[in-house]
Amino acid sequence: MALIFDRIKSTPGEALLLLTALVTLVYSLNFMFFSTCYTTGGGDCFTILSNGLDGSSTPLDMAYGAGAPETAFNGILMFGIFISTVLILNEGGRGKWTVMLPVLAGLTIATAVIWMFWNDASESSEAPKFLTPIVTITYAAAYFMLRGEDEVDEGLNSISFGIGVKDPVALMGLVIVIATGLFYVFRQIANPESVIDAVTPGDVSDGLLAPTKVTVAFTGALLLTYVLWAVVILTQGARGMWPVAHPALFAFLTITIANYFGFVFGPLREFSEQNQMDAISGPATMLLFLLVYLRLREEGIEEGMTFQGEPMDSSSFNRFFVMSAIAISASFMLVELSGL
Repeated sequence: MALIFDRIKSTPGEALLLLTALVTLVYSLNFMFFSTCYTTGGGDCFTILSNGLDGSSTPLDMAYGAGAPETAFNGILMFGIFISTVLILNEGGRGKWTVMLPVLAGLTIATAVIWMFWNDASESSEAPKFLTPIVTITYAAAYFMLRGEDEVDEGLNSISFGIGVKDPVALMGLVIVIATGLFYVFRQIANPESVIDAVTPGDVSDGLLAPTKVTVAFTGALLLTYVLWAVVILTQGARGMWPVAHPALFAFLTITIANYFGFVFGPLREFSEQNQMDAISGPATMLLFLLVYLRLREEGIEEGMTFQGEPMDSSSFNRFFVMSAIAISASFMLVELSGL
């Protein structure tokens, strides 16, 4: 018996996915919109969750004001995982191993790096240190619950390791996205110091100090999910892969919008050439992946596309994508203009 979403047959699986969606939504909204306040402890500003840092102590906590932009980026990556979870709840679990296994891989690596790099300079609140493995176990349990009636593993036994995309433009675009993503994944997990050293620290009260190793490595772990989604499309072919493509599309759309409002409202650090390359990589990935998505329509990427179980065509998705862009932009504008 379904709790809320009729297209999920396993009640325990639905409950576990709901819990995953709730946690990722709260953390993603907190990081996306209130990262500055989060990294400075939430004393005189609004934040959904506080990391427990105290700006009034002497000396200041070592992580006070560290890495607000990077924390915000992590929130957006978590927002994409939230979207993928809600998509499964809305549309059913059949064949969604293509979505879930990459998420599970990213969460597993995130659990590993958060424990590897955690130290006294990380954060005062240790909630993320324990919540990340709990969410990972919850998501893994949901996957196993969906292997029965919900047939989440459908098609996994015929997995292909070749090239499934025929369109040369889409193929090249996916290769670039995967190669770029792998570069950032390995750089941020294996050598987070290189990211930290490239940062010119800004005002501590604006959260513009260099990020901690935990924040940087966590970014790499979350990015792994997006790289694996692209790999799934490349190797398995485009047909019916809209559940894999949509969360990534909306996540990188959000990154592009967040970049715009960040540059308009500031405050900003002084950018090095490496920082400029990093900043442009998000919008560039969005444009490239959107091009790939449009090119793959002829190869059936939207085959079987539904919204709340009802068939959805390309025109309907185009309108939904534009309306989502407007809603996301309005949310960032509201937060910035309200001074939250």
